[in-house]
Amino acid sequence: MQVSYNLKYQKSNFLNKVLIEKEGEIVVYDKGFRLKGKGAQDKGELISFSDLKEFFYKNDKLFFITFNKEKYTLSNLGTLFDEFLLTIYRARNEFLIDALFMRHGKSRYEFEGNFERVSKFSKLINKGKCKIKLYERSLVIVPSSQDVFSLNFNFVNYHEFNEDEYTFKIMMDDGVSVFISQLGNDFETFMESVQNLLGGMYEKIVNEDLKNVFYEFDSATLLKLAYKVKGGKSISLKEINKIDKTLAERVFEFFFDDKVFAEKCGMFDEITDEYSRFFGVARDPLNPNGFIRWVMYSVPAKNIVAFSILPRWVDADPGKPAETTCSKTGERCPSGALHEMYFFKIIIEKGVPSEKVEDKILEIEQALVNLNFAKDPCYKDKRELKNSPFKYAIRKLPFLRILRKSFSGKASASDVKEWQKQTNEIMEKSKIL
Repeated sequence: MQVSYNLKYQKSNFLNKVLIEKEGEIVVYDKGFRLKGKGAQDKGELISFSDLKEFFYKNDKLFFITFNKEKYTLSNLGTLFDEFLLTIYRARNEFLIDALFMRHGKSRYEFEGNFERVSKFSKLINKGKCKIKLYERSLVIVPSSQDVFSLNFNFVNYHEFNEDEYTFKIMMDDGVSVFISQLGNDFETFMESVQNLLGGMYEKIVNEDLKNVFYEFDSATLLKLAYKVKGGKSISLKEINKIDKTLAERVFEFFFDDKVFAEKCGMFDEITDEYSRFFGVARDPLNPNGFIRWVMYSVPAKNIVAFSILPRWVDADPGKPAETTCSKTGERCPSGALHEMYFFKIIIEKGVPSEKVEDKILEIEQALVNLNFAKDPCYKDKRELKNSPFKYAIRKLPFLRILRKSFSGKASASDVKEWQKQTNEIMEKSKIL
């Protein structure tokens, strides 16, 4: 893609001092654009969409601010302004879909309609015409001249179709609701497509994933579990016990097969209960024969939620025992060596941790599930991630930004007593005084 428009652009610093003001052109590419003045000698400056912190328009001007706090104003496009908006947002939204990990599974269907997005406080966020892209595990809303956003099916709280009004409502776990309408003659096809995707997702989780791990349980039991752990989300020990107490025993065997790790985590037995111990399992996106296993503990008294991603559990050939392997190297893991525990403050400054613990748990789940259980973007310094695929996500995904800010420390010693000492030190420094 390469489209150019004549315009006037102005560049200023964070003190609003004008640095550049030129008549020239903008050349829009797939990953960004070039601003240049008139004349062959002016090479201009190339700006990547990943450099943009803010991006918006008002009347017939487009404004954007870079992460370096440089401010730009694009104007004088005349009658081509609307066409220019469609062009630059089309390129920007394709970039955002990839940079913010909105595609989950293969692309299945595409529709056109209207959307309205409302916050958990019933405040309108935005609305307009859009394309609706359905993937196996997500729904992506692509407005014509606004930023794209996605709805991960793993975080759907509930959904409903109104066949009298020809509308669709979907509410997410974070309280945001999206209403889709004006689908015209495609409403029934859209409804059938969404229902098939959601139904197919649960069928796959039960029959292709959970059945391989908890093979001794019937489909009805595993379906109850699938509703909670879809995509690798966590489920509390209390909820597992409600489903089946024998399943709870089996979960302990599956997650604490490494006795060293079990001994390390034994320290949490005194400060947590069945409501504050969580377990998650999902098919490994990088290994079709592997499964992600992770545990999480919430300790409001210490202002902490902590999680650990266990070594990959690999389903072996029939007749052979399953084994655990390192998720990075694929080699068999030495017992207890890779059980790092990551700690995050529930409240960063002021507040009551017990009232916000659910928010912190959701932040962790959103980060892990949406980013395929990559740990690095949850805590590493942005300078270490400058060449990683997460460099834009850590700046723009709200839940990830908050989670990173709340990072308190990591316990990573191979020795049990040293590991527990590290854990106690992190929890002590995280307490609200």
